[in-house]
Amino acid sequence: MVTTYKLNTIELESAFNSIRATYPNRFVEIQVREPDAEEYLFSNPATRARLEESARNIEDGKNLISFESVEQAAEAAAK
Repeated sequence: MVTTYKLNTIELESAFNSIRATYPNRFVEIQVREPDAEEYLFSNPATRARLEESARNIEDGKNLISFESVEQAAEAAAK
């Protein structure tokens, strides 16, 4: 979802002082959007490295855990 706000910089609160200073008394557009899940997960370097390592493990068939049933997998996940 993307939301666009159109307003004069005079209306901005103090958190936007740098925008106000850069564009004094001008109309600006500010877009606010939520990142998608992949973008969010990959924004953290540690999380990104862990996900990439997991993907390589899957591709290489390493460090995999097999289950005989969905119930067995759910049981293991609950521990």
